[in-house]
Amino acid sequence: MKKNETKTVRSKPANVRTREQMEDRAFNHMLVWLVATIVAEAVMLLVNRFYIHARADELGAVPPLYTILGIAPIVGIVLFVVFLVWGLRIRKNEELPQEGMIQFALGAAFLCIGLGGYIMRAYGIAGAPMVLGVIPALGVLMLVFYLYEKEFFGCAIAGGLGILGMWIFRSVAHVSKYYGYMVASLVVIVVGIVLAVVLKKKDGVISVKGKDLPLLQPGAAYLTYFLTAVVSVLILLAPLVLGAAAAYYAIWVMAAWLFILAVYFTSKLM
Repeated sequence: MKKNETKTVRSKPANVRTREQMEDRAFNHMLVWLVATIVAEAVMLLVNRFYIHARADELGAVPPLYTILGIAPIVGIVLFVVFLVWGLRIRKNEELPQEGMIQFALGAAFLCIGLGGYIMRAYGIAGAPMVLGVIPALGVLMLVFYLYEKEFFGCAIAGGLGILGMWIFRSVAHVSKYYGYMVASLVVIVVGIVLAVVLKKKDGVISVKGKDLPLLQPGAAYLTYFLTAVVSVLILLAPLVLGAAAAYYAIWVMAAWLFILAVYFTSKLM
């Protein structure tokens, strides 16, 4: 066999190389988000240890931490915007169209630290478990984004809003604050429904400034999102009628539903 024929046999097809590059890029992005999640969670664990559960000989550190956590959301939002703009400027570079993920992840981490610290300051021991649970959940959400089909990512968002709503209802004494969260969550879910309807009509493609942007693959499982949205809406409304006990059981209902969807979408990957 000639040398040029040997090279042809050994060389991989272009589409295979492209797919491997996309998988490697997605894996690297997952690692970036995983590290950002670990850093944000570690900071919140330190706040929980030295502010929420400070020992008697550590109470001197509580007043400075109280002041720092008061300005934490402002600093977090500013850093989030700075890193977001930085990442977008990198994305605009034609030579680096897929870069900027480190900046995006760092910005999200600073935002979570700032808002999470303020929630711990405002709600104390009632808000700490929520913050410590939400940050890893956001990390898992990013893993879902890269590992699974995008309709499951939408289901995870809608379901996560329902679970977090039940947690807020049980943890926050003022129902009026839950109303605000519920309205915001319903708006997000309804926007998702409208987007899903539009994408279903156009087979997963949406037009932005005259350009076709494929968001979902052809034949996506739109029904899973519609069902998840309905279940999430019912769960968000249930405690207003049935009370706090319903909120407790609703958390497990939604968790079970998301687990079923995870099994379904995992089977589709095989």
